[in-house]
Amino acid sequence: MHLGQIGSGHKMKLLNNFLSLGYAALYSEALALSEKVGISTEQFDSVIRGSRMDCGFYQTFMGYAVEGNRDSHKFTMKNALKDLRYLEAMADEAAIANPIGNAIKNSFAMACSAGGDGAEDYVPHLVDFVAQRNGVNI
Repeated sequence: MHLGQIGSGHKMKLLNNFLSLGYAALYSEALALSEKVGISTEQFDSVIRGSRMDCGFYQTFMGYAVEGNRDSHKFTMKNALKDLRYLEAMADEAAIANPIGNAIKNSFAMACSAGGDGAEDYVPHLVDFVAQRNGVNI
């Protein structure tokens, strides 16, 4: 899709990844909290799947969280963190406050610094790092 000037496609890619990685961070925290309050990941999924909150990204993310499919969404957390840093720089250059973007970036930075920066550490695996940080198993 043509978006205009040179570089617009890259900016749109960063915006798209910002949205999807935001979902990953939200899902990870929601699942950790869910487990902590006694609602299993499977129960959580049974309510969300098929609802208005269900989408393709949710399905690939939960392909790991529920089914254990490590390859359900093959985009590394290291690449996610890189894109979120680029997004932060783009926001800074545009003089836009980016508190949610920074919170998402910090979720991935935490996971990468805890060992999730390998070639097979994919975005849905963020759920494990958030769960471990909060003393729950998913």
